[in-house]
Amino acid sequence: MADKSIAVEKNIDPIIDLGNLLFIDREPILGDASEGLEERARKNTQLLFNNIWQLEQKRVEEAIIVKLPTATYRLPREKRLPEKKEPTKWEKYAAEKGIKKRKKDKKVFDEATKEWKPTYGYRRGNDNTKDWLIEIPDNAEDPNKDFFAERREKKKERVAKNEMQRMKNLARQMKTTVKTGPSTEKMIGVGVDAKDKTKQQVRFAVDRAKLATASAGKFQDGLKGEKANIKTGKKRKFEANEAPVSGEKERALQILQRMKSKKAKIVEEKAAAIAGPPKEQKEKKEKKGAKGQTRQKSQIHRQQWFKNKVDSKKKNHGAKKGGKK
Repeated sequence: MADKSIAVEKNIDPIIDLGNLLFIDREPILGDASEGLEERARKNTQLLFNNIWQLEQKRVEEAIIVKLPTATYRLPREKRLPEKKEPTKWEKYAAEKGIKKRKKDKKVFDEATKEWKPTYGYRRGNDNTKDWLIEIPDNAEDPNKDFFAERREKKKERVAKNEMQRMKNLARQMKTTVKTGPSTEKMIGVGVDAKDKTKQQVRFAVDRAKLATASAGKFQDGLKGEKANIKTGKKRKFEANEAPVSGEKERALQILQRMKSKKAKIVEEKAAAIAGPPKEQKEKKEKKGAKGQTRQKSQIHRQQWFKNKVDSKKKNHGAKKGGKK
């Protein structure tokens, strides 16, 4: 197949916005719309690339790139513009004092292991809580206390303080205040006064507190007159991780069979409802009904015959006893 020409001619000049990589073909479609669309799309794409490669080119390593111009069309956004966040307490203080944020390295060299490790987070470098030996300072008030536990407690306090500051910043943005602790609302980290909470919100907070135990509230005692918790939502059920292949194959075949037969079943039911039962089925049903009535009558006669026979035996037996006497 021969390569097609890159030269493209248009009867009506198109609208090309290279900043958005937008190409608007203004030529009208004549005749059947489905004919010639593939060739038309190829030509439009080729013309767009021709205009792109007319821009100033630059080589970066092994790739050739071009700098797109400023867009002329304002395309609509999918979502609205995010609102500007209110600066935190530290950001306000830094702006007042002229403190500029210094970017720290993500990796730090750990002297103990002689490796480069993350500065913060999991397995961070120079973590003093992981030291196996701590030198007791000369001015220590109690040299016999547990310095390892003291470091761990100080770390927990720092984490709790940062979390409280984060919640206060969120509360400041939401125009609320943090009262006694984390909120039980859907807005995580925003406190709500207990007097302002509704009955459902208080109930939700109590249920969350009970389920926070190790037994998930199984052995948690209830208050006097407290109603039982009504669980909402469906409990998810999962199949076993280890299962025989035959069972999985059978389930897959059942699902496939239901998918294949679902549409056909609906069509047959609709057709049967519209057309009604066929003539042969009607005749069979009528014959079956007639046979059923005949069988029912014969069964009644048979029962009557047995009853008469039993009654006659009883009479004969009574007559014989009377003759013997």
